[in-house]
Amino acid sequence: MRHFVVVALVIMLFLSITTLSVSASSVSGHGCAPRVPPAVPGTPAPAISGAVVINEVLLMPYSTWNCSESPGTYSLITDTWIELYNTRNQPLDLYASHAVIDSGPGTNSFYFPFTASIAAHGYLVLFPRYDASFLSTETSTLRLLIGGVVLDQVTVPHLTADQSYARTADGAASWHVSSMPTIDSSNSTPPATPPAATSPPAGQNGPGGNSGRGRSNRGTSTWNNANNPKALVNGVQPQWSNLQLPAVTTTFVSNTAPSAVAPSTSTPSSSNFVDIVRRPALTVLFILLALVILRCWRAFYKKNP
Repeated sequence: MRHFVVVALVIMLFLSITTLSVSASSVSGHGCAPRVPPAVPGTPAPAISGAVVINEVLLMPYSTWNCSESPGTYSLITDTWIELYNTRNQPLDLYASHAVIDSGPGTNSFYFPFTASIAAHGYLVLFPRYDASFLSTETSTLRLLIGGVVLDQVTVPHLTADQSYARTADGAASWHVSSMPTIDSSNSTPPATPPAATSPPAGQNGPGGNSGRGRSNRGTSTWNNANNPKALVNGVQPQWSNLQLPAVTTTFVSNTAPSAVAPSTSTPSSSNFVDIVRRPALTVLFILLALVILRCWRAFYKKNP
């Protein structure tokens, strides 16, 4: 009986940890990047400043950013990442160019993995802390070099959990601290352009014609009236293909800096609330279950000395 109670407690603890891990990963709400980037055929990158730039950096991971890991697991070594952006119109082979990342003169270098290439106007994500030599001399300054020539350099400010330091647009000169990192993708997405208004065919009521009664109806036309979809034109209801539906708009949420905008693709606040409520509830439930089992075990032993 005693062994049964111990096994039951171990199973409950395992289920609790598993449930919390799945719950934590389900509210991350962001993508990831592979540790080894996919091969992209390209020519060696030129040792010219600005040809390839450091586009975004995340130094304090608090969720899974590395696609090579299991969901819900993360660490400061495996999930710290640097995103590069190719400003050129052709793909570049950074491995063949002997490109490196370091933290300034006299620091150890992180060498790019085999087949590390970057597409034209594309992105490349690196996880440099896998290299213990680079990590031992890492500072808040990061440099991208080819053949001793510094292509780009950035000094990262203090960041909190899962915040990134990113350019306000891909390759832009200005930077900001972002609470919505965009790993392996564009730092900014322009607002959706609303569809152009459709003019009515000539000879019908509206700005493009009249009713044939010798008067123009500009400013008073009921053509494509969204508030009155059954409006009549010349006593005849327009065909369904001539009705203009309301324009679809996209909602954007501002990042930490006023100059940056990012699309709102999830509602982490509600998920975080559910996760916060679920954790203590599960903990209390398992404690009560353990107490019930323990009480039953003691009662059983009193009856059967």
